Amino acid sequence: MISIVQSVWTVIAFVIFIGIVVWAFGSGRKAEFDKAARMAIDDDKPINNEINQE
Repeated sequence: MISIVQSVWTVIAFVIFIGIVVWAFGSGRKAEFDKAARMAIDDDKPINNEINQE
C-alpha cells in the first residue's frame, strides 16, 4: 500500500514540475520575464560627472 502512495505522489510531483516548466518557458511569459530582468538595470541612476570635474 505504501509503495502505491509513493508512486502516486511521484507522478503528481512530476506533473506539477512539468506544469511549472511549461508555464515558465511559455511564449506568453517572455515579455513579462524580460521586463523583470531589466528592473535592476533600469533603476540604476547614471553617474553624475559634475562631481568628478571639480
